[in-house]
Amino acid sequence: MNRIAQGLTLVLLGAAALSSTLFSDLYLNWVKPAFGPFLIAAGAVMAILGVLVIAAELRGGGSAEPDCAPDHGHDHERAPRVAWLLLAPVVAVFVVAPPALGSYTVERDDAPAAPPEAPLRGSSFDDGLDEAAPGEAVDMDIRQFVMRAWVDEERAMAGREIELTGFAVPAEDGQGWYLARLQMACCAADAIVNKVLITNTTAPDKDSWWTVRGTWVEPEGDLADVAQHEFHALDQEAVQNPPDPYEG
Repeated sequence: MNRIAQGLTLVLLGAAALSSTLFSDLYLNWVKPAFGPFLIAAGAVMAILGVLVIAAELRGGGSAEPDCAPDHGHDHERAPRVAWLLLAPVVAVFVVAPPALGSYTVERDDAPAAPPEAPLRGSSFDDGLDEAAPGEAVDMDIRQFVMRAWVDEERAMAGREIELTGFAVPAEDGQGWYLARLQMACCAADAIVNKVLITNTTAPDKDSWWTVRGTWVEPEGDLADVAQHEFHALDQEAVQNPPDPYEG
């Protein structure tokens, strides 16, 4: 790989970052929206640096070496061949861009997430249940539902109709299916699985999106000891335009 090829690699990497942020929402498959400006800045810097490297090489800058430079049997104008691997991210974005995480991640998540810490006394949940009128169906994130199910000792969700939206994941034992979403702090690498088990309806196709209206299956005993919270579906509707697969 000569210096012009190195410059082209930088330009392509920068273009990949810019195309996935400025001209599409592709970057949301891997990071949170707040990281968009940083990706734009990084892409612009890489593209500009690549152009400068190419321009300097075309002008002949840095092509000559001192005559006294020792000859070690290799070309100092060329980077190691392994540098071509830098093109792999470009190929991934432009040719086979990885999709957002989905059922595969949920199926590999053997252990349930740890129960979140309960809100401080006197504070409220942010799921809209407390503000909703009696008998009104409440639209919640699966993350919000799971937090309530684990830590709300008053069990305010009991008997309330709730709407959850997520993608379908068949249960490994064939007993029902999971409605799941993923929660990430900064990027897909730290994604946490949030899911509820539905056993009273037939499992839909894997990775298909659904809005399910139903009720919490209230467990007995300590909420924090429940390994997997269940949801009793009353109605479900396919989602034609799935939202961001990540919550929170």
